[in-house]
Amino acid sequence: MKSRSKAYKAALESLDRTKVYSLTEGIETVLGFKRESFDQAVELHMVMNLKGTKGPQSVRGTVLLPKPVAKGMTVAVLTDNEEKVTEAKEAGADIVGGKEIVEEIKKNGGIEADVIVSTPEFMRNIAPVAKILGPKGLMPSPKNGTTTEDVARVVKEFKAGKAEFRMDKSGVMHQAVGRTSFATEEIEKNIREFVAEVEKQKPEKVKGEFVSKTYLALTQSPSVKVKL
Repeated sequence: MKSRSKAYKAALESLDRTKVYSLTEGIETVLGFKRESFDQAVELHMVMNLKGTKGPQSVRGTVLLPKPVAKGMTVAVLTDNEEKVTEAKEAGADIVGGKEIVEEIKKNGGIEADVIVSTPEFMRNIAPVAKILGPKGLMPSPKNGTTTEDVARVVKEFKAGKAEFRMDKSGVMHQAVGRTSFATEEIEKNIREFVAEVEKQKPEKVKGEFVSKTYLALTQSPSVKVKL
């Protein structure tokens, strides 16, 4: 059984576990758990309602939050189009290449990148490493905007803090929506922007509300249930 710190136990004892907090109150509550020694992430956990669907659904996309949580992501661009190679480099991509990068992924079993962007015509060359990239959440896809002709725009967005989101196999969405150094209002705006983007990915067959339960927590704190 995982051992909890004294700070975690004290935070847990201060909570009313039966209460559903308003969004503002929930944010203020979890910010009260912060430690001065480091800037923790504020995490949103949403239990999705998949009633009406058959089995787990793939719900994923991207969002550029009003106040980005993480900037300076390592972005790789895979293409053999020389014009797109130049555009990617000028936009600030960290890794740019074609089949030679795919061969390195095969050899090393991965790539040191936070996100991979590909031009549509190059996707056939990435197919052989899909089983390597897929489980790591790195496989380019039109659904989350990482398969695109407009590589310069996408690279700039990710370098500016654009974030990917993806529902896990148990039907829960996890997303960093702020840091303990952010103001309550900034975190609330981020949450509302994120939830609005997730709602756009709602499968047509879902009956009722798409989000059934919502929780907020710090990286190392108890969670509080909130109402959006």
